[in-house]
Amino acid sequence: MHVLSFKPEVILYIYMASCISVLIFNILYIFADRHNGKKFIRRSLSYVGKITEQIGLLKEEKEPDAAHFRKMGRDLRKVENLSAFEDSVLEVKKREPEAYTARYLQHMRGVFLELTEVYRKRDMIEQAYFAYLVGILGIDCGRKSFDGLMDFLMEMVISKDVSVRENALRAFYSIGNTEAVLAAWRKLDDNERYHSRKLLADGLLSFCGDKRELAGLLFGHRKEFATALVLPVMQFIRFFTGEFQSAFLTLLDGANEDKEIQLEAIRYFRRYPYEPVREILQNYVRYQEYVDWEFAAMAASALSSYPGEDTVICLKEGLRASNWYVRLNCAEALIAGLGLSKPQLFDIYNGRDRYAREILNYVLEKDEIRQKDREEGIRYV
Repeated sequence: MHVLSFKPEVILYIYMASCISVLIFNILYIFADRHNGKKFIRRSLSYVGKITEQIGLLKEEKEPDAAHFRKMGRDLRKVENLSAFEDSVLEVKKREPEAYTARYLQHMRGVFLELTEVYRKRDMIEQAYFAYLVGILGIDCGRKSFDGLMDFLMEMVISKDVSVRENALRAFYSIGNTEAVLAAWRKLDDNERYHSRKLLADGLLSFCGDKRELAGLLFGHRKEFATALVLPVMQFIRFFTGEFQSAFLTLLDGANEDKEIQLEAIRYFRRYPYEPVREILQNYVRYQEYVDWEFAAMAASALSSYPGEDTVICLKEGLRASNWYVRLNCAEALIAGLGLSKPQLFDIYNGRDRYAREILNYVLEKDEIRQKDREEGIRYV
């Protein structure tokens, strides 16, 4: 049988040719990539000059060119041009005073109003991007009344797609109109559309108008909404103001209030201590065998914000609870919250309740480990 054989120099030549081919390909690829990158940058910033021209007219107290907005209305029907417009506006904002850029975008509102009919027929991805731009660019900022643009945003609030819903809600927050946000909340509730509580609470914190007014309006209408929409309002309030203490107290007094709403109220009173609540919290712990364990556990954590001998006695009693989480939160409130040391807990260590001693040791050891790790530069998330 004949076997093919190659001389060593032939193999070497083939190898060198292959290496040179790969090198040439890489060089050509790098040049092509750089060319495409520059082309993309030019395309993405293609509207900078045109926008700057219109801002120049505004600086001279002249009306912007109507032909410019007609052209923008045609161009922005393509989503790639919409993306280029976003990049261009963000670039112009770096160069021009914010007030003039905002005035230009106010003039662009008419263009976006016309585009609603175009993007209403597009897929969810393009609709989500359209709503995103309305929000991030502040196209509707300060709008008081509804028209086609806000109507389109309201339609998107109940979309099946979470990105469309979230971006539409973000657009409403950017308007700064409390009544518009209330209308969006009603739309969500009427259509029983679930949306993440965290997204809702975080979104409310981005509201561009008077947050205190918004909080009062939404909380005042809480009985209209399902619990899933009331909780993010309460979380929003907890994150920025302690002015709702008396209002939240009524939630704990209400026998017919939802459990999750009452637990959220307890979280609020941990962050914003309120003396009339002290005894209520203590009673949750003191009579934990007669209430839902979650109330007792949450109240134990909240009591870390209510120092005093009465609280210490109550939490020590809670160390004997049958529920492990109640015991844990009582121990953490005593040690991490109120700062009691081991000698101050001698009565528990010398007592007959083994579970109370064990939970204290567990919390103390965990606290010592964390302290040691902090000294060594290890962070806990």
